[in-house]
Amino acid sequence: MPASLSVHEKKKRKRTAILQAAVKLFSENGFAETPVAAIAKEAGVSFGTVFTYFETKEVLFHATILEPLEEIKPYFYDIEERYSGSPLEKVKGMILCQVELFSKRKEYLRLIQQVLARPDRYPDLFKELDDFVNVFIDRLAPIIIKGQEEGVFYKGSPALIAQSYLSLINGMRLTFIDEYTNLFWMDMKIQALRLFGPAHNEWEES
Repeated sequence: MPASLSVHEKKKRKRTAILQAAVKLFSENGFAETPVAAIAKEAGVSFGTVFTYFETKEVLFHATILEPLEEIKPYFYDIEERYSGSPLEKVKGMILCQVELFSKRKEYLRLIQQVLARPDRYPDLFKELDDFVNVFIDRLAPIIIKGQEEGVFYKGSPALIAQSYLSLINGMRLTFIDEYTNLFWMDMKIQALRLFGPAHNEWEES
């Protein structure tokens, strides 16, 4: 590691620190109750520095929703590319990855609930999140259908199964306070797989 950071790297780290502080405080207190001064203090920067990277408090709030969303999209969109094997193996690989991903992002998930609860207040952000869910369902549905044809998944609406799964992994991180390293999370992966209704659950047998 170089002895000193470049100007670009220093700016990048400051911006990241501000964004992380904003996710934490917005998720805990809400948009209206989180002053920019508190975000600056949490990030270890001056009040004015926040506006060097984010023009307004609203712009910062949008970034706390949209930038992490872009980071997680590949894990939900690229199902065919990331997870190999039969439909059951693909879904198991997907669950392992996504449950771990969500288990580490309690603050972000708590933050997006604020948007989902107030589509009138955050229409643009709500649409982004709604589009994310719809694309995920569209990508997962063909795999569910194939699994249904092979007799390893429940018959029924692929969209409903996919939506139920997404609701489960989102809700369990908001409901349970266990650290993601806890064995509890393996149990939750089993519960998630049961939503798809495989003929047998290999995780329970191993």
